[in-house]
Amino acid sequence: MISTYLDWAATAPPDPEALDYGRKVALEYFGNPSSLHFYGKKAAELLAESRDKIAELLNCKPEQIYFTSGGSESNSIVFSQLFLKLRKGSILIGATEHPSVWETARLYAELGYPVQEAKPEKDGRISPAAALHAFSSETELVSIMLLNNETGIVQDVKSIAEALRNARRGKKPPHIHTDAVQALGKEKIDLEDLGVDSGSFSGHKIGAPRGIGILYLRRPVQGLFKGGGQEKGVRPGTENLPGIAALARVMEKRLPIIEEHREQARRQKARLMEGLSEIPGALFIPEQTVEKTVGEDSHVSPFILKCSFPPVPGEVLQRVLSDRGYAVSTGSACSSSADRGRKKEKINRVLKVLGVSPQAAESSIRISLGPGTRDEEIEAFVETAKREIGTIKEQLG
Repeated sequence: MISTYLDWAATAPPDPEALDYGRKVALEYFGNPSSLHFYGKKAAELLAESRDKIAELLNCKPEQIYFTSGGSESNSIVFSQLFLKLRKGSILIGATEHPSVWETARLYAELGYPVQEAKPEKDGRISPAAALHAFSSETELVSIMLLNNETGIVQDVKSIAEALRNARRGKKPPHIHTDAVQALGKEKIDLEDLGVDSGSFSGHKIGAPRGIGILYLRRPVQGLFKGGGQEKGVRPGTENLPGIAALARVMEKRLPIIEEHREQARRQKARLMEGLSEIPGALFIPEQTVEKTVGEDSHVSPFILKCSFPPVPGEVLQRVLSDRGYAVSTGSACSSSADRGRKKEKINRVLKVLGVSPQAAESSIRISLGPGTRDEEIEAFVETAKREIGTIKEQLG
């Protein structure tokens, strides 16, 4: 059976060159970067070199880059700073945040921290006005996701950050954070221009090994977790040098040619939407973005397509497509893992916020593209989806 991977938003297939380089680093740079002998110094030099490369690609200073195990840990480090503040200020998050932010905010609410949510418009975007509406004089931390992992909606984080800072002019500004995990490799990221105080990234979304992430901090923060003082005390623990070096290598390879990948994704997404729209009752989510979704100035990522085919259950369609050799998802992989520990909600949280009906949400799947997706795979997928959805509808009567 020929297999086609269309779940790049969950994780990208590992980049062979980056993995090979990581293995080489593991063998040749095995010294602890904190050690003072020549093995340690050799490792420390590569660590600094990797940090410099990543900082250059994201347009920030090397000392603003901290290495973690991934996006979820980076988000948690930012939230943990609230414990070090003298007063319990409030938290403002986007209503469609990734579980690593939304669940963390819910935990802080249980600990007594007021949490407000900025609601998106029907097109999935949070306007600066909506963020200001949820903002207050007590807000200490703001977290707005740059690119939504389920819908592909890109938030104007820069404008939101400017609006919130202007509202607090003359007073201590809030800490503004963005979960940019899904945006890495999909959107052009200029941290200096973006105007946030912190940002989180994860290597496996771009083809680096799992277990390596980045935390950008405009200004140093005091680490809540103590250890040997690595990463200036913000994230103590011996650095994962093979993972760091592999991440720097794949970012150096992919980010300079991001527009080539975006153009390919625009073309392939347009073909997907053209073909799938021929299926009776097909819906694209959010519906308001259909006519704009593949334009160069669109606020919808060309790499992610959320669609629904009522009354076909999304999980049924996912399994059938998997049996035919196509890997798609019904939503966030992290949400699926979280649901295993508690009763699953009847409707996806993000889609509920966007006003998607329960039936359309239950029938939805996510198709996500990447640099390795081929045009012929898209053509074959469209034909298979048409056939299988028609068969399932017949069986459902």
